[in-house]
Amino acid sequence: MKWITGLGDTRAWVVLGIVCYFSGAEGQRLSALMVIGGLFSIIATNTLKFAVQRRRPFEVGYDRRLISEPFGNSFPSGHSTQALTITTAIALLYPPVALPLISLGCAIALSRVYLGVHFPLDVALGMILGVGLGHGAVRVLDLMLL
Repeated sequence: MKWITGLGDTRAWVVLGIVCYFSGAEGQRLSALMVIGGLFSIIATNTLKFAVQRRRPFEVGYDRRLISEPFGNSFPSGHSTQALTITTAIALLYPPVALPLISLGCAIALSRVYLGVHFPLDVALGMILGVGLGHGAVRVLDLMLL
């Protein structure tokens, strides 16, 4: 689960975006989509985290944390939002790989609850938000390419 949650880290998406960028025209399109989706998810989650200011489970007496990396507010889960934003956006462009991509996004999201750093509601909203932002990222990319 620690490894899976690491795949949802912004650094992992940046590395993947760089690899895509240098793999040709279609890779550059994917890279742009990841940048758009990443920015959307960062802005949305940080805005909501600031507005809601929900403490993490280990800060309110449910300390079964299996990792020590989280900081900041809990709601919504940034990993969940970003993972579902990017996997949804790519799945919309490449339907044949939609099932494994969405499964990966869900695994990343659920790992946050398993590892004890988010409440289930934090993750659920992050996933829903991510799906919506993924659709928005595809729309923005389409408008940019017109």
